[in-house]
Amino acid sequence: MAIEYLMLQGVRNLAPLSISPSQNVNLIYGENGSGKTSLLEALYLLSLGRSFRTHKQKSMIQHEQEAMTAFCKVDGKDLGIERTRAGERRIKLDGEWIKSAAELATLVPVQLLDPTMFKLLEGSPQLRRQFLDWGVFHVEHNFINSWRDMKKCLDARNGLLRRESKSGKPVSEMEKDIWHNQLAEHANNLNKMRQAYLTDFKPVFDDYMHRLNSELDVTMSFYQGWGKERNYLELLNEQWDSDSKQGFTQLGPQRADLRMKVNGQPAMEVLSRGQQKMVVCAMKLAQASLYQKAADKPCIFLVDDLAAELDLKHRNALCGLLEELKCQVFVTAIDASQIADNWSSKSQIKRFHVEHGTVHQE
Repeated sequence: MAIEYLMLQGVRNLAPLSISPSQNVNLIYGENGSGKTSLLEALYLLSLGRSFRTHKQKSMIQHEQEAMTAFCKVDGKDLGIERTRAGERRIKLDGEWIKSAAELATLVPVQLLDPTMFKLLEGSPQLRRQFLDWGVFHVEHNFINSWRDMKKCLDARNGLLRRESKSGKPVSEMEKDIWHNQLAEHANNLNKMRQAYLTDFKPVFDDYMHRLNSELDVTMSFYQGWGKERNYLELLNEQWDSDSKQGFTQLGPQRADLRMKVNGQPAMEVLSRGQQKMVVCAMKLAQASLYQKAADKPCIFLVDDLAAELDLKHRNALCGLLEELKCQVFVTAIDASQIADNWSSKSQIKRFHVEHGTVHQE
């Protein structure tokens, strides 16, 4: 599975472009600010319907343009996304309009490695939940429905809590029981799927971690969002008064987290920035490997500024593992010589030079 053709128009500082990438390795190089990362950003948009650089999606639209368009041919299908300055997002797949961006993640599954990837360890639990749930989504077909049902029940319970807090009148036991029973059921289903995924994930991660940096002894544990031995339904009833004072549900699958440690200490406290990136690389490689096993097709890797904070030894190790996955890679650098020699002669490599927003294939 690979992007066979890419067309962009109105994306940041990029001139309109049409390219046919290599199904193996695509080296994208040029000076800072030339538009290299914008090209990766557009590919990411085609997978998740949003940018990885900003929450303000209209900032992707080129100055003085009213809209931007990203189009690709992938897996024999035509996929196009348009974003307008008015905030509209339109997605068309093989000539048919689609509403849900969830279909994009299945059609164009991407893994992003960029200079900010250490935030997966240092950042909020939400980032690690999103990482975990991306993996579960692709191996458990019922996950998205269970997640949506849980979110609906959670929102309903939070509404009851706010109503009680605002009015001062107790919510009826019948109302609480209705939403508590449903929320507990969906929460337990989500928890089982997450734990089953991690059972498969951990040994694959351990193997990649050893191959990237055998000196690091990294352990991973899962916090489900409430006490491990506690019955969630009972906990919802016990927590009602405390949650009512806060106005929201404090415990549950919406608080789940992956906790990474090195020699018993939180990874983000003892690892250097470069070591943190190695851990995240192992996480992304493991996830891609499990995806490939489940879907029988590889992910697409977007690697922004490969040379940043990774020495030659670790760059070679990472590139070798990407080659083993036989996946399509888009990798950026200031100078092509920084990354060209990290790949074996077996890879089919195309080079694209980006200068002042214009992309030239060499």
